[in-house]
Amino acid sequence: MRTVRQVETTRDWTDFKTVAHRIYRDDPFGLPDETIDLDRVLIDPPSSIAATRRTCAFVAYSDDEPVGRIVAIHDLNFTGYTAEPIGFFGFYEAIDDQAVADSLLDAAAQWLSGRKLASMSGPFGPSMFYSAGIVVDEVPKLPLIGMPHNPSYYANHFEKWGLVGIKDFYSYLFDDPCMIYNRPEYARHMQIFEKIRARSEITFRPMKYRSLRRDARIVQGLYNKTFTNFWGYSPLSYVEFLELLKMMLPILDRKLTLLAELHGKPVGFLMAIPDANVAASRAARFSSRWMRAAATLWHVKRRGKSPVIDGVRVDMLFVDPECPDKAVASLLIMELSQRMRDRGYTRVEAAPVLDDSPWMKGSVLTRVEHTPHRTYRIYNCDLSTIPGGSS
Repeated sequence: MRTVRQVETTRDWTDFKTVAHRIYRDDPFGLPDETIDLDRVLIDPPSSIAATRRTCAFVAYSDDEPVGRIVAIHDLNFTGYTAEPIGFFGFYEAIDDQAVADSLLDAAAQWLSGRKLASMSGPFGPSMFYSAGIVVDEVPKLPLIGMPHNPSYYANHFEKWGLVGIKDFYSYLFDDPCMIYNRPEYARHMQIFEKIRARSEITFRPMKYRSLRRDARIVQGLYNKTFTNFWGYSPLSYVEFLELLKMMLPILDRKLTLLAELHGKPVGFLMAIPDANVAASRAARFSSRWMRAAATLWHVKRRGKSPVIDGVRVDMLFVDPECPDKAVASLLIMELSQRMRDRGYTRVEAAPVLDDSPWMKGSVLTRVEHTPHRTYRIYNCDLSTIPGGSS
């Protein structure tokens, strides 16, 4: 017998986490641990973050075995900023059973409807700032650090229930991150960039761990100034950004977190994260979670000969729209390329990228011919069309 229960107890949360292990235990690209710290992000977030978000988690059972999960999310910051009655869902995992999918999505939709929200979008984990969408590529790949990974049937689950894809994001893979330096066909582009760099007064510095809080506030301010008109944007709080940075600190390469400054004023930011999932896949053979974490971090920090981690993901890139130097995005990417070369990285993947994002139009990606490597999709539905939804 199938049932759906609202998560309320510690045991319920254990079942919630167990679902992911069931879904990915036979997945050659699945990793044994959660990609984010569920306790800090979802179950027991800092009070200042919890005050801006209302959530309700559900677990689906088949004969008392947890077989699916979902979280309904009311982001008070988002609805307050946009004045749009949009609710979210996220943290979705389920076996390949449409009845299970329907029961979970029904539960999330009805909870959001009860909060007077008119539509439901997702999946988000728990907001666009953390993780968004599902992978809809036909060919499975090892997940990119910090990006979604899921069975291919999730898209069918969503679409058969009534969700419609509303936005696609992409990743762009460069297996030669210094190609603009190395390949003869880009010699003209290189000459142009050298001229731009020679006349630019932009300087770069890494984020400083000893002044992490101050730099976090600088980056948070830049983010909110840059993305005001960005699809799905709502203001990012300093506390939430600092929490994310703290989670990522163990795997960050400090030399790849770059603040761009013009006459001492911060005008841009780029953060590239070593693709620790490559190391995590190597460490998956250990049964102990502690051993897996230790082995992963050992590979992350090892930058000698033949390192396991050969690539990075460009996670954040944004520029103050009022900056008079319009080449900052390109200069940041060029600076990153040089630093990657010096650090021995040979692969870079930029994700998530909207083709119409402002920095995309002025960055290196528009100067080289490239097609997306992966595609991620966000879905939406009008809750008034769902049984038990808003009327």
